[in-house]
Formats: sequence, C-alpha cells, structure tokens
Amino acid sequence: MSKDYYEILGVTKNSSQEDIKRAYRKLAHQHHPDKKGGDEKKFKEINEAYQILGDDKKRSQYDQFGRTFSGQGGFSAQGGPASGWDFNGFDLGDIFEDIFSARGGSAFGGEDFLGGFGGFGGGRRQSRARRGSDIAINLETSFEESVFGVKRSVVIDRTVLCEHCLGKGAEPDSAIKKCATCQGTGTVRETRRSLFGSFNSLSECSICRGKGEVSEKPCKICRGVGAGKKRTTVEIDIPAGIRDSEAIKYTGLGEAMPGGSAGDLYIKIRVHPHPVFRREGNDLLMDLSLPLSKMLTGGEENIDTLDGRVLVKIPELSQSGDFLRLRGKGAASPRRGGRGDLLIRLYPKLPKKLSSQAKKLLSDLEKEGL
Repeated sequence: MSKDYYEILGVTKNSSQEDIKRAYRKLAHQHHPDKKGGDEKKFKEINEAYQILGDDKKRSQYDQFGRTFSGQGGFSAQGGPASGWDFNGFDLGDIFEDIFSARGGSAFGGEDFLGGFGGFGGGRRQSRARRGSDIAINLETSFEESVFGVKRSVVIDRTVLCEHCLGKGAEPDSAIKKCATCQGTGTVRETRRSLFGSFNSLSECSICRGKGEVSEKPCKICRGVGAGKKRTTVEIDIPAGIRDSEAIKYTGLGEAMPGGSAGDLYIKIRVHPHPVFRREGNDLLMDLSLPLSKMLTGGEENIDTLDGRVLVKIPELSQSGDFLRLRGKGAASPRRGGRGDLLIRLYPKLPKKLSSQAKKLLSDLEKEGL
C-alpha cells in the first residue's frame, strides 16, 4: 500500500515548499533517535516523505502517479528505501544544523558530522575563496584628538607572506609537481559512517592546501608554508570628528593567506571623556557658571575652548539654562564637511554666604520686583 507523504508530514497538497520544509524540521527534531524519546523508524519515514515532497520534480511525479521515477535507488512511494538513500534535491547540512543546534552538538561528532555533508546536495555547496582572518584592536584617543583628528602608529603581530618565496612556499628555482596525496585535485575524499549510512565528504588537501601542486624544494625560510608571523608597524589616520566606538577599516592589513587574499584590520576607537566638553552630534556642549550680577546686567567673559581662549558676550537678563552659540567651534563632520557649533549653557553662580551689604542690596532688588 502506498504511503501518504502529505499525511506523514502533516501538510496538505496545497502546502508551499516552505510549509513542507518547516513541518519536516519540526518532526525531524521531535523524532530524532539521538533525542530522548526519539523514534528511529518514524524519523526515517519522515525523511522519506521529505525527500519526495521537498523536491519539486519528485513531488510532481508523486502527485500524478503516486510514486517517483528517480532511477537512482532512492525512495519510491511503494518500495521505501532501495539500495541507498538519494539525497539530491535538498541540503542535509542545512537540515541537520537545525536539528542539532539546540543540543550544541550530536552523537555523530557535532561540526564534523555536519561537515560530512559538504559533498551532497547536487553540488550546491561550494568551497569559499581562501581569505586570511581579520584583526581587530582597540585604540584609545583623547577628546581633543577625536575632534581634530590625529595620526598614530600601532604595532601588531600579524601573518605576512614570506618575502623569500612571495607566499608560494617554494624556492624560486624549484620545480612544481602534482600533489601525490590528492592526485592534483586539491581535495581529499573521506567516507564516514553514521546511523543513516555512509557519507562521502570532500575537504581541502592539507599537503598542498588545495592547490593540487607541491614544490620539489620547499622554501628554506618558511619551510613551505608561504607565510609567517611578523611584528608590523601600521600608520593610523584617525579622522577629525570620529566618535567613540567607531571603527576604522584597513583593507588587506589583516592576516595574510598564501594563495588567497589577506583579511582586514579594524581599529575600534575609544575616546576618553573630557572634564568640560561633551558631544551631541557634531556640536560640543559646556556649562558656564556666572555671578548673578553678570547674568542680570550682562557683560563679557573669557572662556577656554578647544580652539583657545575666546571672549564671549553675556546678554543682559540672561536666564538660567540659556545657551550661547559659537559657530564652527564644534566637532568636524566627516561626511558633510565643516564643523559643528559650541553651545555654552549659562548657570548663575550662587554664593554660599551673604554679607550684610549684599543682603541690603538684595532687599532693595526685591522692592524693585526683581
């Protein structure tokens, strides 16, 4: 009797591929034999159903004829698994990653198990381009330096290409021959056994590092590696107006990778706070305490800014919390250009003690309604 794969996955014939995939993941996670209370028979049945319904071509055959005609020894609607499992049409690595992610691994070896599916899925998984690792460091700077910009030097230990062989790992006059380990393919095949049968996986050859070729005479400096650690001084240009926690990226100054591209260097800026100034956008803010008499009658006051001492005019009858604006005295704007403003917030400086003459003057002011 043929199996109803829609019923097994708990979906309808009108369900989308996304609905089918979601139902499969939920059931596979629930019945996986590696979990407590799992059911191996049910798990295989679920996989069988998904293999058919998860592939548009096989699903169409199943809907029309009640079976599939893969011709590859895969599942059919009536015969169950034949000589082996046909995994074409969906990516097992993606499926099992969801199954085991909640457990932080599996009885099959965690990442090793998932890595074993790299050669399946109709060749959908492709090796990524070789690239060195990125380097990230923190760099502290003063508030003034963040406003005006500064050049700094940092010393980092990073992997660089061998200067003798230029990253090739071979002596300049060395002949090149085919790698005997991978037979020139750059990859080695490994067979693994699991609950589901045997799986073949392809991994990069560790001898030729994926090149498929090796030299007869390895480089005498790097011993064939093509790279090595070196202490390097990097000149850093901290732009004017940079903010705290922003990062500067230097492409290609990360770890070098023989036969590939180098990673990047990220400089994360830590700006020390200033005792007087604080930043809001590209504007700088500061507080200025003045005698009550100057706030009432007005006058002039010398203040220290990041650009030097400036004489500012205090308007008559200034209120507590009023702002004075000095245009162009703020932080630079890296995107728009120019600089923000310096905003000076006024506060009255109240005395801690009053003389008898001051009390008399305040009494007279009170009579004036002030």
